Amino acid sequence: MTTLKLIQDSPPEYHSKSGALIVGDPEVREDISEVQVRAKLVVLSCCHSARGQVKAEGVIGIARAFLGSGARSVLAARWALEDEATEEFMNCFYDHLFHGKSASESLHEARKWMRSNGFDKVSQWASFMLIGDNVTFDFENWPKSTTP
Repeated sequence: MTTLKLIQDSPPEYHSKSGALIVGDPEVREDISEVQVRAKLVVLSCCHSARGQVKAEGVIGIARAFLGSGARSVLAARWALEDEATEEFMNCFYDHLFHGKSASESLHEARKWMRSNGFDKVSQWASFMLIGDNVTFDFENWPKSTTP
């Protein structure tokens, strides 16, 4: 319920900015109280990113931290991931997302594709879960980069 309230309390235009958040080997400070994430979707394609401490209000972990910082939705993994399977899964997920499907539809389609393309172990495709809103993107109206 806390996560739902955080999402509902964000004004609609809060997540309408376009752009991408790409994080690799981030520097973490003790005081992250001023961090705000104005992203529609944060994808944490790393092992155990959906884990956290179980509290009365739910699981408190990195996925929830992104939601609390303003992200509309988070895709996170519940257990360890295989590199090859994750790469294929993400390629398929992003392809469907790019072609106008919602995050939950893209997740479903990626799981289906994995099962029918040689990734028949549940551990290879079922780890990812979507937390938050079921977001979509309009890439046809996405601003084009002006950098060469």
